[in-house]
Amino acid sequence: MTEFEADVLVLGGGPAGIWAALSASAAGARVVLVDKMRCAGGGPAVDGVGALWNVAPGAAREASVRQALRHSGGLGDPVVMHRVLDETSTRTAQLLDWGYRFPVSRRAATPRGTRLDGARYLRLLRRRLRLAGVVVLDGHPALRLLIDETGAVGGACGVIAQQRCREWTARAGAVVLATGGCAFGSGAVGTEAATGDGLLMAAEAGARLSGMEFAGAYGIAVAHSAAGPVDRCAPALHPVLRAAPLFDESGAALTGHRSAALTALAEGRRVYAEPAGLLSATRERLTRIGLLDASGRIPIRAVLEGTVRGSGGIAHTGPHCATAVPGLYVAGDVADRQAVSGAAGGAGGRHAAWAIASGVWAGRGAADRARAHGLPARVRPVPGAGLAERARVDPRAVIGLVQEHTLPLRRSYLRGAGSLRDSIAELDLIWPGARLDLGGRGPDVLRARQAAAMLAAARWIAHSALTRTESRGLHHRTDHPAQSPQWRTRLLVTGVDEITVDRERPLAAPAGRRGFVVRPAGRSNPAPDQPRSDQPRSDQPRSDQPRSARGADLTRPGPR
Repeated sequence: MTEFEADVLVLGGGPAGIWAALSASAAGARVVLVDKMRCAGGGPAVDGVGALWNVAPGAAREASVRQALRHSGGLGDPVVMHRVLDETSTRTAQLLDWGYRFPVSRRAATPRGTRLDGARYLRLLRRRLRLAGVVVLDGHPALRLLIDETGAVGGACGVIAQQRCREWTARAGAVVLATGGCAFGSGAVGTEAATGDGLLMAAEAGARLSGMEFAGAYGIAVAHSAAGPVDRCAPALHPVLRAAPLFDESGAALTGHRSAALTALAEGRRVYAEPAGLLSATRERLTRIGLLDASGRIPIRAVLEGTVRGSGGIAHTGPHCATAVPGLYVAGDVADRQAVSGAAGGAGGRHAAWAIASGVWAGRGAADRARAHGLPARVRPVPGAGLAERARVDPRAVIGLVQEHTLPLRRSYLRGAGSLRDSIAELDLIWPGARLDLGGRGPDVLRARQAAAMLAAARWIAHSALTRTESRGLHHRTDHPAQSPQWRTRLLVTGVDEITVDRERPLAAPAGRRGFVVRPAGRSNPAPDQPRSDQPRSDQPRSDQPRSARGADLTRPGPR
C-alpha cells in the first residue's frame, strides 16, 4: 500500500479541482491532487471551445444577472451570481497574465474573455500546478473518504490503476471533492468518467444533496449512422448542429428552445437538423457515411448529460463551499449549483464560471481548515457500497437496469408519478443486494464502485423528482405541468440506504442584490406524493469573502 500525507487533498483533475489545488497552494498548503484518469486530460471542458460567463461590472453585468435569474426558475441567488462573476473576472485576468490567449469569436458582439478553448486552457492549468509545487497523481481513482474519531473528513483511499489497482491511502487536513457529476454512461462527450463516484463518497460520509431533481439535462447529438458513431469523427459539425434549425419527420419546424425537439423525440418522432454553411468536403464525407439524407438533413438524437449539465449535487454552505461534514469541501459539477443556474442547468457558460469560482473558494477554505486543525492522528475509511471482497453481482447488470430508468426521455425528461414510482420500486429493490454483493479485486472493484454510484444517483434523482409535484426548469412532470409558487424552494436529500427528501420553505423573491430569505419550517407528515419540510438551511456561498483575498496570486506557492 502507498501512503502519503498532505495539508489539502483534492480529488478530481478537471478545472474545478485544478483551481482548488492552485488556491490551496497559494494559501500555503501542501497539496496533492489525485485524478481518476489524467489530470486536465478529460471531462466536458476539454472538447472544443465553450462559453464562459464573464461580464465586466456595470450595466451589462446587472442585465446578465437579471437574465440568469429569469432563466433560473426562481431558484437562483443574485448575491452568489455577482460573487461568481467577481471571481471569474479576477481569474480570467490572471489567465491573461499567464499567457493564455482567449479564442476570438467571428461575431464582433462577443466580448473577449467569454470563450475558452478547453484543451489549451487545461494544458495551461496543468503547467501552473507544476510551477505551484502541487503533487499530481494520475490514474489514482478514489474509492472512499477517511474520517477521524470526530467524524471529520481526514483523507481518502483508492487504487492505482496502472499498478494492478494497488491501494493508496492519503491523510489530509481537509479534502476538496471535485470529481464531477453523473451522466450514467450515456456517451455524452466528455462524460466517460462522470459516474457519480464523488456523490456517493460524500453521501456515505454524511453529506446532503440538493437539486437532484434537476438532472434531466439532455444534449442534442448527431445520430449514429450505419457506418458507426460520428460524434468524434466530425467535430467541426457540432457548432453547426447547435445553430441549425430543427424539423420533425413531417417537415414541421421545431422553433424556440431545444425542448421542442426533445419533446418530439420523447413522443417517438424523428428529428432532423438542416445545417447551413457546411464545407463541401464535410458534406461529401457525411454523405459518404450515410449521415446526410437526400434532402441534406442530419438525423439527431438526445443524449442524457444528467447532473453534469444539470444543477444538482452535494449541498454546501458558507463562502468556501463547505459541506455538512467537517473537513469536506466541494467544487465544480459535484456541487449543488442552484444558486448560479437554478433549475435550468448551466447554459451560457455559467458552469464554467462556477468551476473557477467554487474551486478557488473551496481550495482556500480547505487550506484554512488544514492550517487550523492539522493532520488527523488516526483515520478510518467510511463504510461503502460495492466493496465486497468477492463479487456476486455483475456490475454490468446493475448499470443496465439503471440506464433503463435514466437514459430514456420518458424517464428523465417527461416524468409522471407512475413512472417515477416504478423506477423507485425497482431501484430501491436492488440496492441492498448491489450494496453488499458488488465488489471484487483489481479493476473489478472500480467497475463495482461505479455501478453502485450510478445506482445511488438514480435513486436520489427519482425520489427528489417524485417529491417535487410541479414542472420547473429541467424538471418536467406530465401530471403536474404547471409551475407552483409554493415549490419555489430547494429540496435536500439525505441517506444512502434509506433516502429522505426534505424541503425548505418557499424562498422570498430577490430584490436587487439581496439574497433569498428563508423562513423557518416545521416538520410534517406529507402524503406519499408530497415532500416533508425541514428546518431551513442555507446551502449557498455568501458574499462575505474579503475582497482583499479575491485577487490572490495562485501561481506563487505559499510558505511550506
